[in-house]
Order: sequence, then C-alpha cells, then structure tokens
Amino acid sequence: MGCGSSQEAKPAVTPAAKSAPAPPSPTTSEQRAEAEPLVPKAETAQAEAAQANAPAGQPASGESLDVEAAKKTAGDIAKDSKEFGTKTMGDISKTWEQMRSAKFSAENDPEANTPLKKGIKFAMIYLVKPLIIIIMIYAFIVQQLYRVYKILPMNLLQAIFGIGLCFFGGIYFMSIAAAEAFRNFGGMRVIDEFVICWDQAMLVKAANELDDEVDADKNGTVDVQEMSYNELLSHKAKVAMVAIEQPDRLQKALEYLFTAYVAVVATLKVQFARTVAVALGIADMLVLPSCQLFGPMLAVIYGKDLQHWVEPTITTIVKLTAVIVASYIQAIISAFYSGLRGGRMFGTSVAYGLMPYLGPYLTKCGVQDPFDPEQSYIDEMIGFPLAAAGFYYQFTSGFVLPFPYNLIMLPCTIVEWAIRWDVYT
Repeated sequence: MGCGSSQEAKPAVTPAAKSAPAPPSPTTSEQRAEAEPLVPKAETAQAEAAQANAPAGQPASGESLDVEAAKKTAGDIAKDSKEFGTKTMGDISKTWEQMRSAKFSAENDPEANTPLKKGIKFAMIYLVKPLIIIIMIYAFIVQQLYRVYKILPMNLLQAIFGIGLCFFGGIYFMSIAAAEAFRNFGGMRVIDEFVICWDQAMLVKAANELDDEVDADKNGTVDVQEMSYNELLSHKAKVAMVAIEQPDRLQKALEYLFTAYVAVVATLKVQFARTVAVALGIADMLVLPSCQLFGPMLAVIYGKDLQHWVEPTITTIVKLTAVIVASYIQAIISAFYSGLRGGRMFGTSVAYGLMPYLGPYLTKCGVQDPFDPEQSYIDEMIGFPLAAAGFYYQFTSGFVLPFPYNLIMLPCTIVEWAIRWDVYT
C-alpha cells in the first residue's frame, strides 16, 4: 500500500451491505437549514446537475470554502472586536472607579447593619459587575465563533470537532453527554428558550447601565451611590422589572429550561449509573470512619458554638472526594471512546474533504484517480493512530487542560463540574 491509500481496494462490498457515498453536506448553516427532506424538484434537479457536472473525484461546490464570505466575515469580526474591546475597556475603567469610590461603612449606611446585608451589598459592587463583564467577554467570543461556524465547510467543521473530541473529550464527558440529552429533549427549542432569557437579561443590563449614570438632584454624585442598602435593593429590583418586556414569556422560558435540566440530569444518572454507584458507595463507606477520625479535631477547631457543623463539613468533603474519584474513572472510559470517535471523524473528513483534491497528485503512491473514499483505508489509517495519540495525551495530562486553554474553557469547566455534582450526588 503506498503513501496513504493504495490501489488495493477494500474487499468487495455489495450494494446491500454498503451504500454509495452520500452527497456532500451543505456548507453554511443557512444552507443546512434549507437542506430539508421536502425540497422542490426543480432545486433537486439543479443540485443533481451541478454534482454531475463536477470534475471526477472532486467534491461538489457546496463543500468548498466561500473565500469572499470568509474575507467579509473576517473583516466584520475584526471591526466588531475593536469596538467591543474599546467598550469593554471603558466598562472596566468605570467599574474600577465605582469600586474605589464605593463606601460600605456602617456610619455612612446604618441600614446595612448585619453581616448578611453587608455581604450582599459588597457582592453587588465588587463581584456582580466584574462577573457581568467577564460573561459578556465570553458571550462575544461565542458569537464570533458562531459567525465562523456558519461559513466553514462541513468537512472542515467535522475535522475540527473530531480533533477536539479526540484530545479533550474525556475532560468534558459529562457536558458532551448533557448536550446530546438536551438535543434529544428538544434541541433548538432549548436554544430558543435560552435566547429569550438572554434577550431579557440584556435589556436589564442596558437599563442598569443607564440607571448607574442618573444624577437626578444634580449634586455631582450619581443617585445609586447615595442610596442606602434597602433603597438600592428595591430600586434595582424595580429597574429590572421595568426593563423586562415579556415577563410571562420569560417565566415560561425559565420553567422549560429548568424542566429540561431536571430531565437531563435524570437521564445522565441512568446513563452513568455505574459511576454514580461507585461514587455513592465510596461516600457511604467513608463518611462514618472519616467522622470518627477527623471529627474530634474539627470539633476543637470549630469550638463549642460550631460543633454541629462538624458532620456536614466532613460529609461534604467525602462526597466531593467521591465525585472526583468517580469522575476520574469515568473520564478514562470516556477518553477511550471519545478518542476513537474523534479520530474516526477526523479521518473521514480528510477522506471526503481533502483526498479528492490530493488524489490526482498521489497516483504514483498508489492512490486511485479519481479517488473513492468508500474504497480506501485512509480514514482508518488516520483515525486509529490519532485516537491512540488523543487517549495518551488525555491520560498523561491527568484529564486537565493546560494553560491557556484552561482559562479559555473556564466556563465549560465550571458547567462540567456543576453537572457532575448534580449527577453523582
């Protein structure tokens, strides 16, 4: 066999055992949406004619990258990124000034006279606003990635996703399974309901930013900095309620998302029943001896007033440890599977998307011209070694992302561990 795919064909396959190659998938999301079973006969005939007129061994035009659309998208992303960066830097500067000027002493705000009230007010200024900025940055990145996704050919998308699944599938095995479950529970309906929540949240954010600039008494200090704790909490709640335009629709969206999440968690508990059993078994066996071993020491550390917190603390730590151990076991299993699946996806995308172009130049290496992916071993020759490399990388790295990927994927990591906690405990 030559440089990749030989003239040796795979064993003869009857039409009943192996069908003819499927036509290339549409390039963009709009084209994918149009590719429904009910297509007018005229459009079907035109597509078949275009496929028939394509050069032998070459993919149809739908599988090639639209260079003009790519250039336009790149320009739009660069422009939007510059504008977003300028706006974000302004928001960071403004938030920093607000944090520096905020005063939470009891003398200036006598109503915030309890640790709970002081903590909530502290969080509203020092935690919530920076968190909103971080969320907006990640949301902007997702929006730009979606714009890139819409113009990429399906074979290239499959190759990218295959590489990611091959090298990182074991790290996010629970999120991948949850995404599959969400897709089975409605797919686009879940996304539509989430978009409703996001749109209403953006209205609240815009109204809050405007409200933070209001100085009704014209004394040089914005009104929100002059309000007491109770006044600020009531005022911000009113601003949010006024900004929301469809409260009934928002309520239904939240109810649907919560119901879908509960159903997904229940499905994952069944899907990962063995791992859940391992986690619960470890926790049940270790709670009592852990309390006997560490209880007296924690009781002395906590003191007499907090001794009733000893058992919940130990129980929580034991459950967390059980989740980590069970997750590691499941990660090994999922890494092996995701490596095989991702490697095969990448190999298939190369066989259908790249080799038809390279085939005419590799005839001296034994590659057929025109190249037939169905009669080639190129997908297996690429997929299996890549799967082995992906599993080895995940296992040797301890199923942890290296820097800076861990920072880029931080939201996904938080979601992954939140789902693991719900499923395993």
